Amino acid sequence: MRRLATTVSLITAGEAENWTGMAATAVMSVCADPPTLLIAVNRSASIHSILRVGGNFCVNLLSERHQDLIAIFSGGRKGADRFKDGAWTTGARGLPLLSDALASFQCRVETIVEAGTHTLFLGIVEQVNQHSVFDPLLWADGAPAALRPLQATEIKE
Repeated sequence: MRRLATTVSLITAGEAENWTGMAATAVMSVCADPPTLLIAVNRSASIHSILRVGGNFCVNLLSERHQDLIAIFSGGRKGADRFKDGAWTTGARGLPLLSDALASFQCRVETIVEAGTHTLFLGIVEQVNQHSVFDPLLWADGAPAALRPLQATEIKE
């Protein structure tokens, strides 16, 4: 699984003083019509119960400039303290939104599926915010990585 390079996301949920979040790589686009994202959340994660009850979440795709947020949202801090660093604002439905994220997808939970130790939440995208700079922060082989476009000489015909 460490060979599956993916964009690092911060999944956020909750309202007002009950904001919560986690770092995640288990995020995928399911379909474009309606626009739907899937997130996989371990049932032991603190955000899990809020997602089950709250019905809304935001997927904030991280940029290279957000590398420090990974440790904070991976257990470095708890609860609302996770939102002390970063350009956080309140999005639709009171969701925590990283205003300078590569993109933020505010979703309404449509379907919940149990899978082993995790719960899969499928959310209909209701609002999207995008940043003008495209520099995704990737996770590959257990560490942060950056996207590097291939040069024409590297592309095999």
